[in-house]
Amino acid sequence: MRGFPLLCLGVGVAFLLTLSLDVFQRNLAHPGRETIIFASMWAPGEPMQDAYARLFEAFEKEYPRYRVEPRWDGRWVLPAIRPRLLTGSDVPDVLGTDRESLRILAQEGFLEPLDAELDALPHPDDAGRKLREAFVPSLLERCTLEPPPEAAAKMRKGTYLLPSGTWTTFIFYNRAHYERFKLPIPKTWSQFLDNCRLLDEAGIAPFAADRDVYAGLWSDALLRRAVPEETLQATVEGAPGAPRFDMDPRYRAAFQAIRDLHRPGWHIEGWRGSQWPAAQRLWVGGKATHLICGSWIIRETLEYKPNANVFRIGGFLCPALDTVDSDGRPLPLGDPSAVDASLSGHALLKGGRHREGALELLRFLARRSSGEMLAKIGKEIPTIAGAPFPSELEEIRADLQAAKTIYKGGANTYAPKWAKFVWNDLYQQFFMHADERDPRYLSVEAFLKKLQQSTDAYRAQGGEAGIR
Repeated sequence: MRGFPLLCLGVGVAFLLTLSLDVFQRNLAHPGRETIIFASMWAPGEPMQDAYARLFEAFEKEYPRYRVEPRWDGRWVLPAIRPRLLTGSDVPDVLGTDRESLRILAQEGFLEPLDAELDALPHPDDAGRKLREAFVPSLLERCTLEPPPEAAAKMRKGTYLLPSGTWTTFIFYNRAHYERFKLPIPKTWSQFLDNCRLLDEAGIAPFAADRDVYAGLWSDALLRRAVPEETLQATVEGAPGAPRFDMDPRYRAAFQAIRDLHRPGWHIEGWRGSQWPAAQRLWVGGKATHLICGSWIIRETLEYKPNANVFRIGGFLCPALDTVDSDGRPLPLGDPSAVDASLSGHALLKGGRHREGALELLRFLARRSSGEMLAKIGKEIPTIAGAPFPSELEEIRADLQAAKTIYKGGANTYAPKWAKFVWNDLYQQFFMHADERDPRYLSVEAFLKKLQQSTDAYRAQGGEAGIR
């Protein structure tokens, strides 16, 4: 046992020595310059990593006092920095990550709210304006986080992320096919199905898909077109007067629309056993026309170097659902212009060495030219007001900017246990087993009846609080 204290001492000395060498070597490598450590969710070789590297180079030329040290940790950035946050040693100054991943760090008290800086620091482009005005207001508003009761001692309500990009769901399509067959961009679900029929008749699969990877994207999009978001929440929670899954024609129309996609020949052959990224490779090769996906698909297709005569990417919002049979009763449908928005951006970590330099870097990244760089090289939809979109999405820029509703995140936000234990398995069965000859086949009516019964049981057991 006497060796254990010596082992602990040795580990401690090694840790301190490693930390000292890290800091000392940084000072030697960049004499006379303040090093801003930027921990990034992007990995080497990704288009976004390339875009940020160019931005950091431009920042250093304009501000020679500073040196940006990026740490390209990729999607493991939070586990990578957590030991530094817990020990308070060599904490990064700025963290680049997505909004949802950021929430836990805010609740644990590792982030600085940025509201005072947004209202005090000057706009990076326009004299007389403040930093807050550099961002699209509706997107910046979504970067405000509220503490749950258990985190109130460590966190206050505030803006913890300065958004740099947004990902939203589109139905992406092959422009080469649409131009070849002179297909219109559909505004309604009926028009969309008409396009799919014409493609099928021409021998082209309307859809590319990998197993059930894209299943939830269809249900999210069509439920939101069928009913307002708060209506779905009321149905799940059983609010007085809320519509039922098995009785309201809007729900039936949404799931009938999903079932209508599973006609023979409408998906690429073998899609039920396909593994990512096989479908998008076939799509880029011209084997299918549509792919529902997040806007990150644009940069994922770059590595395939598609033949422009065979494939050119385009996108449109999920069409309005015009197939609701309401027997003449006026029913409020979902907003046909609404969009979902997942955000990435930059946060200021407590304990960083160079707060002043970090804030200067954050202002630089909020420039319109910075947003343009992320759009041009990284293919990111910018959150900077006035910055141009990626060229592939320029055609739907007006639709996105005109959206009156930005969705909050769906059932996973207000009823995560319902989503996991009631919804997921039942919906996957409905989506994956669409052939009437399949033993696990569920008709639309049977699916809605089971969904309502399971939701009733969930509420009878106490709802979210009843599942432990």
